[in-house]
Amino acid sequence: MSLKLNKNFAILYGIMLGDGCLSLVYGRKKFISIAGNSNDDVPFFKDIVKPIFKSLINKDISIKFRKYENTIDFNFVNHKLFDFIHSFGFPIGKKGDKLFIPKIFYDKKLVKYVLQGFFATDGSLVLTDNNGTLYPRVEANGVSKKLIEEISNYLNSVGIKCNLYLAKRRIQTGFLNRQEQYRIQINGKDNLEKFKKLIGFINPKQIEKLNYYYYKNGCSKI
Repeated sequence: MSLKLNKNFAILYGIMLGDGCLSLVYGRKKFISIAGNSNDDVPFFKDIVKPIFKSLINKDISIKFRKYENTIDFNFVNHKLFDFIHSFGFPIGKKGDKLFIPKIFYDKKLVKYVLQGFFATDGSLVLTDNNGTLYPRVEANGVSKKLIEEISNYLNSVGIKCNLYLAKRRIQTGFLNRQEQYRIQINGKDNLEKFKKLIGFINPKQIEKLNYYYYKNGCSKI
């Protein structure tokens, strides 16, 4: 198996930045994990993520359903893919604020695909009803300030106006606590159109919501 830095790997890297993890078990077994919601992420896992794994390692990876937790995941051992992902600076174990987009993705003009993967997992398309008119907003959240600032700077550099906010979310860790989280917001129809053209949606649930927005505004589907 010869892994290459290409479009599919860039999308996978973005997915890993969002909902992925590299884990060492017993100090030697190298697990790759991606988690999702069993209520609305099955098409994304089945139609997007699974074929990407197939293209990279020529293996069919099974989706695991955790029915009592309303989650699904890919969780498997592959040392070569693990090492390849890690070679770009992706951390092993807890990600925290260690995430960033490696320079080589910029050099190879693959950042667009990294962001497709990231927004497919940690992003969302929000539609707000404003007196009968739907107002669109693309959002993404993360705890890594460096990564979120980097994404914000890139989007603004290609003409997609976005705003960066410091937010805090409640987490339960034995006692109620708050964790700093950073949010990107891309507001309005014009910026939505730029995002669709220059980055693009790949998660079926987001595409479905975008088509609903177009339908309510009398536009054709994407």
